[in-house]
Amino acid sequence: MEEFKLKFYAIYLVFAVVAIIFSMYVDIKKKHYNSISTVFALALFFVVALLFGLRNLDVGSDTDIVRVQFEYHDKIDFGFQFVFDLLIVVVSQFTDNYHIFLLVLSLIFTGLIFSSILVLSKRTDLNIFLVSFSFVSFYFFEQLGINIVRQGVSLVFFLLAVSLYFKNPTKYKYWIIPIILGVGFHITTIIVLFVFGLVVLFKKLKIAYYYALYFLVLIISAVGGSVLSFGPLLSYFFLVDSQRADFYINNENGLGYEVGFKTQFAIFSTLFLGIFTFINAKILYYENESYEILLKYYMVMSSVFFLMFQIPFSDRWGMMSWITIPFLLAPLFSINKTAKFSMGTLAFLIFLFVFFSIYYSPK
Repeated sequence: MEEFKLKFYAIYLVFAVVAIIFSMYVDIKKKHYNSISTVFALALFFVVALLFGLRNLDVGSDTDIVRVQFEYHDKIDFGFQFVFDLLIVVVSQFTDNYHIFLLVLSLIFTGLIFSSILVLSKRTDLNIFLVSFSFVSFYFFEQLGINIVRQGVSLVFFLLAVSLYFKNPTKYKYWIIPIILGVGFHITTIIVLFVFGLVVLFKKLKIAYYYALYFLVLIISAVGGSVLSFGPLLSYFFLVDSQRADFYINNENGLGYEVGFKTQFAIFSTLFLGIFTFINAKILYYENESYEILLKYYMVMSSVFFLMFQIPFSDRWGMMSWITIPFLLAPLFSINKTAKFSMGTLAFLIFLFVFFSIYYSPK
């Protein structure tokens, strides 16, 4: 694990230097040079995919589970998460090396993020490499890439669907297909799609109501309220993850997962909400409907996350809102004539990377 971390830090350091150069071009020269930044972004994701895919079994909590699933592919019982199962069957026809399967998963994970950024860049003024680098800067990127891989791939399918929807909402087949594939990787993504669908359906609803919901739920969570308060209705809610329903509700198996209000997560989410509010008001002047839709989704999904603090694995629900953070930060990496935020934002992201690397390092 230590060797993996050192390699990851080395990759990050090399590309951080590239990011600094691009941020100066964006802020000072007001040029993206996206033909070049695209190549560097592709290189970044490819190198990271190699590192993630060729990892040892002691790297990532679910790595050995994925290995077992792959090696016993003949015992697969297809269910709701049929796309993941189908991928195992297909890859197993060509190799019995589980590292190849992990590499395929990693290439899909990073490739979908890269594709989402490319699609988003067709509608939004952004530097492709800097947005790509921002993904790698967040600690949840590594978690999704090596620990909860199925959810990671599922969520980036959602990102691709969102990008395609914003590009052209009327071309249904282009964004519905990623949605189906995402759910086929991890069933809990149904909740993500449900929340996003509601936000789109009620997109005319004033954003002030979403702020009210966010802070109301945050207060309720702080005083001990949670999804467990729904009582018998909770079983129906967890139909999307029925295998863990009893564990969530009754904390079965006694594995000692910490539950309760997560101050650090609440601060993290609210800090970025403040940044997004600034972007929406001072950079986009409340004129970008797509941005507001994504911001509203972030607030609603964060509210759901706050209600999950009293159950194990609550951080996995946080990923459902955090995965959109790099997209919501993207306007800060633009050549907007009235703003010079790229270098400052990059410095902040590097600080977060270092901070969380130390925070989550073995004590």
